[in-house]
Amino acid sequence: MNSAKYEEYISKYNLRRFVDAHRQIYGSALTEIRSGKKQSHWMWYIFPQLRGLGHSRNAEYYGIIDRDEAIMFLLHPLLGRNLYEITMAMLTIDGKSAEEILGGIDALKFRSSMTLFDNICPNDIFSDALQKYYDGKSDERTLEMLQTSKVKDEQLISGGIIGAIIGDIVGSFYEFCNHKSTNIALFTRGTQFTDDTVMTIAVADWLLSGVPLREAMLDWGKEYPNREYGGMFYEWLFYSETKEPYNSFGNGAGMRVSPCGYYATSLDKALELAKQSAEVTHNHPEGIKGAQAIASAIFLARQHKSKDEIRDYIEQTFGYNMHRSCDEIRPTYQFDVTCQGSCPEAIIAFLDSHDYESAIRLAVSLGGDSDTIACMTGGIAAAYYGIPSWLVKYVTVEFLPQYIRDIIAKFDKVCAERIAIQSKFDNKETNR
Repeated sequence: MNSAKYEEYISKYNLRRFVDAHRQIYGSALTEIRSGKKQSHWMWYIFPQLRGLGHSRNAEYYGIIDRDEAIMFLLHPLLGRNLYEITMAMLTIDGKSAEEILGGIDALKFRSSMTLFDNICPNDIFSDALQKYYDGKSDERTLEMLQTSKVKDEQLISGGIIGAIIGDIVGSFYEFCNHKSTNIALFTRGTQFTDDTVMTIAVADWLLSGVPLREAMLDWGKEYPNREYGGMFYEWLFYSETKEPYNSFGNGAGMRVSPCGYYATSLDKALELAKQSAEVTHNHPEGIKGAQAIASAIFLARQHKSKDEIRDYIEQTFGYNMHRSCDEIRPTYQFDVTCQGSCPEAIIAFLDSHDYESAIRLAVSLGGDSDTIACMTGGIAAAYYGIPSWLVKYVTVEFLPQYIRDIIAKFDKVCAERIAIQSKFDNKETNR
């Protein structure tokens, strides 16, 4: 994705407009609904509807742009929670119609809002609201707009290091709050990017600029010093005078390696770049092996190899036991920050998955070092499946500063150019 596309997301999707409004008025709105009668003006941002259904300034400003933004609203830790809570408050009112509670015009907006969110999250509380107040009948204009604007199923965004970064961000809350289930909130109030993202960006910067990797890691570490670095790496990053590798086999080697899998134009090159990315600090054979396993899995996924081919290559090349399932691993798996104790599990989470989101959920569900496992899984899954557009938009807008977005956009552009050049070369060789 190029930088112009990132800027489009920033300008187009701005959930902060809702967050600011909720912080000011949500408590009063909830009190009014619980009393059975809406008294003040807040409908646009508490029960939002698609942009274009209303024509006032507030209706335009707070109108939901498309299906992706509706998903982003629903999964936002504050906005989604508030929407569920106040919709439930509507459902607990007995003996009154929507018009009696909200007024005639706002009752129409409520129906539109419930139709929108029922469309993206069917058979949930929003369906109950439509049943209770409108005999189960959706707002036809909302459904028509969803269909005609073709926002129902946007394309997947092709893989890239944003896939690893999303995994890190989703897993960040669960690292020290393990949840051995795939039924998790993807984003919470404690969600943030961690050292996994920072060092992934450092590796991407190294590949782009040619600056020595050690210098890139130091620069990015100083830019973001409080991102939950491991103890030995933190010591190396901020206190070591020699900056020599320290024979680590920690999974830091695997967490930052995804750019190598995307940048490489051959499997041998992916292995070599992964080795270089690891041995700056993690020069133990297991540290290097873990980085190479993740990078090669990403490269093979990019080449559209089957899961069986990826599994066999990883098992035969690195000696990991890949004939396990997440269900077998999960019950006894504990916190393990070694490459040999988390890289195979991350790859298995990908192998067990059926799309990008399920891969991230499976990775987190194993427990342990959740952000790093999900980061490694996410890098592979993005290459294999692509990433839902709403996830890329949400993370880009809500969690990543401009400087990091710039590196991602530049890296994606360079990788696309490298792939195009390699493809032309391969075609020429084939036709000789």
